[in-house]
Amino acid sequence: MENHRIPPPRRVLTPIIAYLACGITALVLFVASLISWLAEYVYSEACAALIVGLAFALLSLAIYFVSARRSIEHLKEHIETIYDVAFTARAGYQRIVNFISSLLR
Repeated sequence: MENHRIPPPRRVLTPIIAYLACGITALVLFVASLISWLAEYVYSEACAALIVGLAFALLSLAIYFVSARRSIEHLKEHIETIYDVAFTARAGYQRIVNFISSLLR
């Protein structure tokens, strides 16, 4: 039987944080270079930034309507279920406390 050791959290989180930092940096540099390149063709950095921003806004809307909306609704359903269970557990706990308190009086 093999001994599978669980790595400490620091060894797990460090590569993920480094990956996210590099990915965000790459995305920012990509957008900046795209704006700079487009500014040469429209002769205005403001218009280039507006065009790129609009393109990313449309892309985010498309992603939302194609896939993210279903995931968000699924998560919302689960959060409501968790809330209902927690509310029921709290009500049950309060009944037990009230019952014990009435016995101790």
